[in-house]
Amino acid sequence: MDSINFYGKISAHGAAFDDKVQLQENGPRLGLGLFKNINSDWSVNGNLELGLQFIKGANFNNDANSATEFLANPVENPNVLFARLASVSFIHKTWGSVSVGKQWGVYYDIGGYTDAFSLFGGSATGVYAGKTDGGWKGTGRADNSIQYRNKFGGFQFGLQTQLFGETHGFGASAQYQFPFGLSIGTSYNTVETDQALRDYVINVGDDSSNFIAGIKYKKEKIYAAFNFALNDDSFVILDDDTALSFPTYGYETLLGYDPSGKWHFEGGFNMMIEKGTEPYLDGEYRLLQYILGVNYFMNPSTKIYLETRFDDSKYIAEEAKFNVIALGFSYDFSLGKKFN
Repeated sequence: MDSINFYGKISAHGAAFDDKVQLQENGPRLGLGLFKNINSDWSVNGNLELGLQFIKGANFNNDANSATEFLANPVENPNVLFARLASVSFIHKTWGSVSVGKQWGVYYDIGGYTDAFSLFGGSATGVYAGKTDGGWKGTGRADNSIQYRNKFGGFQFGLQTQLFGETHGFGASAQYQFPFGLSIGTSYNTVETDQALRDYVINVGDDSSNFIAGIKYKKEKIYAAFNFALNDDSFVILDDDTALSFPTYGYETLLGYDPSGKWHFEGGFNMMIEKGTEPYLDGEYRLLQYILGVNYFMNPSTKIYLETRFDDSKYIAEEAKFNVIALGFSYDFSLGKKFN
């Protein structure tokens, strides 16, 4: 069965922070998916997804980051349209799939366990490195990537390489899903850093690596997840011309409860602390953010959300330290057609 699917997300909210109230977007996007059976064993899948940004305002959703905003000021808009995903996959029923392009990295197979809040989250495991979408590093929406994936029963794995010409990256993930709703997984990703990054960032090495291990449980009304990460490089801006890199430990939790088909409650925290002591930061760096939210679903694709973030961080960017409360709505749509 061949098919085409046009999909998207429209989401906006009003956020109160830093003694101001601001209208903001929450990762709106448009996408197109194509699927075609080649024969009884092989199929091909293509995906193109564009991020949208029409409202000038702060961005508190890491998933809305673009690929070109390394350590950029989040209150400045990127391009109105930017590429989130662009990939093609060749899939065999037994041998697995090979995909090329800009796509979610195998590191995110595990990183995504805890990156599922309505607005905040995803700040401690290195997925969105340097306030980008993680494309340059391969931990988020990986640029210039080739992936191989397969699954055997409850075990699934992924392999990834990034080919930039002068630099390269590699990633691998493995996870196992038990029949009673529990999943455990781990992933490792490393990428060579280019000269421009080494010239701008103090202490960044010739390569940058991330390791993550996680566990999640999903059954009926309950979702619970925890991730632990070792990040070679977390970043802070020292001045207009210089940034600093240092290793960290990252911890993320997400708890969700659905008492009915209408309500969803969520909470958790993101924490990242230094691995060792960085003299520039007096050994006091800490990212610590508590997140609480409630969602009311008018129907399965439309929700109203109230999300809060309480911050107790040190030496992180000023805009990331705001306590925030946001009230908004989100609408997901999908228009598909199948062809015999």
